[in-house]
Amino acid sequence: MKNQKIVGILLALTGAFLMWNGSILGENTTGIATIIGIVGLILIATSRKAKKF
Repeated sequence: MKNQKIVGILLALTGAFLMWNGSILGENTTGIATIIGIVGLILIATSRKAKKF
């Protein structure tokens, strides 16, 4: 689960970087940057361990 959180953080940061500097991959990278960021946030959110009651 720790690796999943690290990958999620890296994907979220990659999405943020593409939003900031979109000219790397072409003219319009906001769509792919949004998808990458959302996938990164989902990986971070699902990497939590469930609490045992």
